[in-house]
Amino acid sequence: MKKVALAVHANNNFSLEIINNLHGLDFIHVDVADGKFTEVRNLDLDVFRTIKSMTDTSLIAHMMVRTPLKFLDKISDFVEIYTFHVEVANEIESIITEIRKRKKLVGIAINPNTPISKVIPYLDEIDLVLVMSVYPGKSGQKFIVDTVQKVQHLSAYQQSHEFLIDVDGGINVENSKLLKADIVSSTSSILNAPDPNLIIKLLKN
Repeated sequence: MKKVALAVHANNNFSLEIINNLHGLDFIHVDVADGKFTEVRNLDLDVFRTIKSMTDTSLIAHMMVRTPLKFLDKISDFVEIYTFHVEVANEIESIITEIRKRKKLVGIAINPNTPISKVIPYLDEIDLVLVMSVYPGKSGQKFIVDTVQKVQHLSAYQQSHEFLIDVDGGINVENSKLLKADIVSSTSSILNAPDPNLIIKLLKN
């Protein structure tokens, strides 16, 4: 059974109240964007505090930013997993160390055009690999089919390393079935559904 994360942006353009009506979520995945790593800018970090005041659901911070450590202390009290992109980090070991100092789980995200070889050296030091199945930034993009094979290859390393695989971008009930992932992160499929809780249930199963 997969775990399900509701993905939202770090801004106030969605109804926070809807979270109270959702059942069975395992995580809330919050996208932070600095307008430099992506064209989109979502930097309302107060969203973490607000969401945490409303729910006990674990929060994943997805930092689509060029300087991951700049924001760590501002939100570390509210998140369980702090995820940064391998594409922007020259000092990955140092970033992992700083996240660990805050007693947080560590995630590394990879873009669709980034090979899994970029994260293999760190699998013993991290807790999660976030595989992007769209290019980071805007919601509503179509799922990149090559992600299925990429996740399949990555999952083979779980036999010798302890880490979770999360897939984010264009996730729906159909393509979720194809993914050998531990977590699927979805926005539109859940929030735009007539029965969001049914979609959460179907994504899990």
